[in-house]
Amino acid sequence: MLFDIYIAVLATIFGIILITKGSDLSTDSLVPVARKLGTTHVAVAMVIVSIVISLPEIFVSLYALLLGHMNISLGVVIGSVICNIGLMIGLSALIKPLKVNKKIVLRDGIFAVSVAIMVLVLSADAKITRAEGAAFVLMFIPYLVNVWESEKDKHKETLQRELKEIETELDLTLFGKAKAGTYTFIIGISALLFGSFIFSWSLVQIARFSGLSDLIIGLTIGAIGPSIPNIVSAVQGTLKGIEDVAISETLGSDIFTLLITLGILSLVQPLELSLGWLRFDIPIMVFMSIILLFFMISGRYISRLEGGFLLFFYIGTVIINIIIHS
Repeated sequence: MLFDIYIAVLATIFGIILITKGSDLSTDSLVPVARKLGTTHVAVAMVIVSIVISLPEIFVSLYALLLGHMNISLGVVIGSVICNIGLMIGLSALIKPLKVNKKIVLRDGIFAVSVAIMVLVLSADAKITRAEGAAFVLMFIPYLVNVWESEKDKHKETLQRELKEIETELDLTLFGKAKAGTYTFIIGISALLFGSFIFSWSLVQIARFSGLSDLIIGLTIGAIGPSIPNIVSAVQGTLKGIEDVAISETLGSDIFTLLITLGILSLVQPLELSLGWLRFDIPIMVFMSIILLFFMISGRYISRLEGGFLLFFYIGTVIINIIIHS
């Protein structure tokens, strides 16, 4: 059994490396796309960034569901939202106070909280049906339209600056840059798929041999692993002076995860939720989303103190889950 756990841990590390490198190659390949779209299509470039960095979560949660481990899938989805707020924003704000864009608050912040509350309400009967999953996916369309429309009134100088920030964000990689092109994009997506499968398989093996519950595995390793590219990108962006990258990435990723990833999962198979999800984890996700919105509304920056609160609240949530479900 010890050997099996050892192999599963190695597979987890290898899967994370493939996921991270696949994300790097995919986003590198989008730099020319961002430039080609130009300043009148910055919103599209922003959406592309959010989608690509969220792909690992889709693949990992879908593979886990197909392997028969629904709680790991749910843990990846719900845990990803909690992880994004606690780690991505918390760590970034500890490095440097994060600039808050008023338009992002009104457009993305409020919508992200609304989506989280909708998940809480629709899951109150301990299940998410295919019809509800379809509603989640369809709700992403008006969000895209709203993002597109909100860009029309921006000045050309603002659009050019934002495009430059997007290009910089796309350039941020963990293993160094690769020459962008069609082949790197194909290789990157292939690495994402293969890495996600290996990572999902390893999560199942760890759950089988370690004695830990699927819920704990999904909320911890399952949520953090696919989020590493996002966290690295946000932290590096903050260090490079793009103080709002962590906020925009978090909100975009959270919205995409809850509407698209959760929607796809429930379309593939109606989801049955245990009491643990209803009484603790989903309410915690909503609470953290509301707290983040409050921090964003209360000032022009998310301070180091507020970032520390988000980080330690996330750590506390993980510890409580481990105690409850051990």
